[in-house]
Amino acid sequence: MLTYLLVFLLTVVASFIQRVSGFGFGIFVMMFFPFFLPSYGESVMLSGLLAGSTALMIAVKNWKYIRWQMMGRVVFFNVLFSFLATEYMRSMSNNSLKQCLGVMLILIALYFLFFQAKMGRIFKSKPAQIVIGSVSGIMGGMFAMPGPPIVLYCISSLEDKREYVTTLQAFSVILNVFYTLFRTHAGFYSSDIGFWWLVGLSGAIIGSSVGSHCFELISNRTLKYIVYVMMIVSGLVAII
Repeated sequence: MLTYLLVFLLTVVASFIQRVSGFGFGIFVMMFFPFFLPSYGESVMLSGLLAGSTALMIAVKNWKYIRWQMMGRVVFFNVLFSFLATEYMRSMSNNSLKQCLGVMLILIALYFLFFQAKMGRIFKSKPAQIVIGSVSGIMGGMFAMPGPPIVLYCISSLEDKREYVTTLQAFSVILNVFYTLFRTHAGFYSSDIGFWWLVGLSGAIIGSSVGSHCFELISNRTLKYIVYVMMIVSGLVAII
C-alpha cells in the first residue's frame, strides 16, 4: 500500500513539473523510484510509461503547437541509441546503475545551472541534432530521462513557449513508445507495473491539471533551479 501511495504522490508532483516546465518527469521520479521499487529496471519502465502518459495528455490538448519538422533526425538517433543502452543495462547490477544515475543527475544539474544559456544556440545545426538524439537516447534508455538535450534543442529553436512545451511532449510520447517496447524486450516489465501505472495515471491527471492553471503564473527559471538543486542532492545520495 505504501508503494502505491508513493507512486501516486510522486507522479502528482512530477506531472506538475512536466506541465509547467515542459520536461523533468523522469528526472524527478528517478530520484525516488529506484529506492523503493523492487528493481532499477522496473523503476525505469514505470517512469517511462507515466512520463509518456503525461506527455500524451498535454500534447493532445495542445496539438496545434507541435512543430513536427524538428523531430525526424533527433528521433531516429534517439531510438537507435536508446535500444543499445537498454540492452547494455541487462549486464549491469542495480547498484552500478544507481551510481551511474547519481553521476548523471549531478552532471545534468550542473550543466543546466551554469552552461545552458551559453551552449543552447549550437543545437540548431544538423550535425548537432545527431549528437542530441544519440545522447538523449542513451539517457532515455538507461535513466528514463531523455529530456535535457532535447530541451536545449527546443529552447534554441522555438521562441513561443507553447510551441516549446508541446513539441517536447510530442517528443516524449513518440520516444516512450519505443522505450516501452525495448524495455519489455529486455525483461524489465513485471506484473506489478500495470497496477502502479494505473495509480500513477490518476496522479498525472491531477498534477497536469493543476500545472496547466499555473503555466502562465510560475517562473520556469525558478522552478528549474529548484529541481536541479534537488537533483544534485539526490545524485550524491545515490552515489554514496
